[in-house]
Amino acid sequence: MKTPNQHADLDLFAHMLKVFADTPWLHYGLWLEGETPSFPRVRQAQERYVDKLLALLPPAPASVLDIGGGTGAMAGLLASLGYTVEMLTPSEVQVGIAREALDGAATVHLSRLEDFAPGERFDVCLFAESYQYIPLDASFARLGELLAPDGRVVIADCFRSAGYQGGRAIGGGHRYSTFLKAVEGSGFAITGNEDVTALAAPSIEIDRMLYRDVLSPMVTQLGGLLADKRPLTHWLARHAYGLLVSHRERQRISERLGAECRTPELFLANNTYRFMTLERRAG
Repeated sequence: MKTPNQHADLDLFAHMLKVFADTPWLHYGLWLEGETPSFPRVRQAQERYVDKLLALLPPAPASVLDIGGGTGAMAGLLASLGYTVEMLTPSEVQVGIAREALDGAATVHLSRLEDFAPGERFDVCLFAESYQYIPLDASFARLGELLAPDGRVVIADCFRSAGYQGGRAIGGGHRYSTFLKAVEGSGFAITGNEDVTALAAPSIEIDRMLYRDVLSPMVTQLGGLLADKRPLTHWLARHAYGLLVSHRERQRISERLGAECRTPELFLANNTYRFMTLERRAG
């Protein structure tokens, strides 16, 4: 579902949010009009997201497959509400955190969706910011195998909008137009579709603050200390970095730390964030 680099980004982001925002969630928050994004408000914004997502689920004790469940926060909440929950993540780091946090309340599988072979079908297949990592051309056939006859797919995720012109840009996901065509060609129909892009976009300010105001100064300061106290070690580290990390990846890291290409305005220009439900077509 995600590449190793994407795992690393999410793993780092999970630890940073836990320290600076005291939140277990990895997803975007939904911000009120005029609300200024800040670390103390992150959890409240994220819980608005959670409330909207819960409203799309059938009542407990429905069975839920939480696909790309991260560190298990959503699975734990669903289990506490009486749902029967299994979750998937291909990240070993996230599996360890989730299993410890859930303590048996939900079953955690180290697996990609493509490789998962359950013994039963589920009332809900849930994607909370994980659908963008699923191969679009194979997703509906796989979901047809996993979903109970009267079940539903719930997706809360980012898609590339008509404004996206290609290349690297804040946000991500499948092209929304391509997704809609894929739905038309599948055995599913969209039964609910809410655009919350404007509410999600301010979350990008939190990402910018983490990288620009926390990580970037830390990296600069540590590099300066190492150059001052251990110049040979500093030279060797810089030389190894240049040899072992590709130019493209170094550029990506530099852009991420600078965060100037990651703004709410650019997010709005390139993406559409959707809360959707899908069900099998009648007949």
